[in-house]
Amino acid sequence: MSKSLPENASLAWLRKTAKQQLRLWRVESPDAKLAEAQLALARDYGFSSWRALRAALSATDDEQPVASEMLSDECVGPFLRAVGEGRLSEVSDMLAATPGLLNALGPHPFWGGRPQAIHVAIDTKHDQVLDLLLTAGADVEGDNRLYDYWSPLMLAANRNQPWIWGKLLDKGAKAGLLEALLLGDDERVERLLRPGLSAVPSNRPIGSILGLARTAFAVDRLLDIGASPEGLDRWGASAIESLSRLGPKGRPLVLQMMKRGIAAQPQEYARLGDRDALAALSVGAPEVLRSEAVTMGAVDFRHHVLVEWLLDCGATPNARAAGSSGQTALHSAAWNGDLRMVKLLVSRGADISARDREHGTTPQTWAEVSIKVSNNPRCAEVAAYLKDLAD
Repeated sequence: MSKSLPENASLAWLRKTAKQQLRLWRVESPDAKLAEAQLALARDYGFSSWRALRAALSATDDEQPVASEMLSDECVGPFLRAVGEGRLSEVSDMLAATPGLLNALGPHPFWGGRPQAIHVAIDTKHDQVLDLLLTAGADVEGDNRLYDYWSPLMLAANRNQPWIWGKLLDKGAKAGLLEALLLGDDERVERLLRPGLSAVPSNRPIGSILGLARTAFAVDRLLDIGASPEGLDRWGASAIESLSRLGPKGRPLVLQMMKRGIAAQPQEYARLGDRDALAALSVGAPEVLRSEAVTMGAVDFRHHVLVEWLLDCGATPNARAAGSSGQTALHSAAWNGDLRMVKLLVSRGADISARDREHGTTPQTWAEVSIKVSNNPRCAEVAAYLKDLAD
């Protein structure tokens, strides 16, 4: 059965959607062509060709943007920042003055992509702001095309927010395969995957679909139908790396991937807190324990005892992330609001004045920013501690 075109679909939207679909296809099939993605998109909407789809839209669309894109970034940007910082009264006043902001697309206030307010409220865990948006009639399905196809339901499931998930379902949001994977709903995953690999939506976050699995059953089921573990997500992470970044919940998933012949890197063991595996690797390669990536993995996931052991083995307390923002281990601990880790690193010589490579800011600044961005009150203690040291 063909899908219906979105109410405000435009030629510009079609072109972006086809290019996004091509990018997903090329993860599995590097030789895929744009014309193939365009034809597939046309057929999804019941048209025999890309030309026929364009002709149908041309009659009513003069290359106008969709409604949610008509407000300028200068208008939408401050609104999304107010949402992201949880400024409830300001969000309410801005909506009253400009109702179109409710479902407008705009720049994310803290990282990449073009989300709507509903995405930002879930990202930053501001429940009162989300309730306000839902009461005002925010689109619970979300316009997810420019946010790597992360729907509000997917964000809620990925951030382990079952109360948000329930609110969205009550408002009419629909849960599909991607949501079921992230929620760990094996029964639904099994049912939806019965047709095989064709059941995997083309409109999904880039990277391997395995990166969205949250149970060993789902890992096996996806591999059994031919899902590829290759492909990097928007942060440059492979599926097994993405799963290792789930911390303790990711451990059984990484182990299952390894049982199926997919190799793990040392830093993935560090994220899981697996000292025994790292010790075994170091027998033939002692430099593993001094790897900055390994230290960062252990710090990022709050493995205090493991970090202390790594430092004893010669790891540097000033380890830096290779990608991302080029932050130090102390920056990461500060962002997490992990005062115990911050004190451990400082006691071993971490530089409190070190600056990240993207923003040029110190660990203290990272803690101060994280108070708002991650809505984590523990970051205030870290910021105060680092400020006292600097003074």
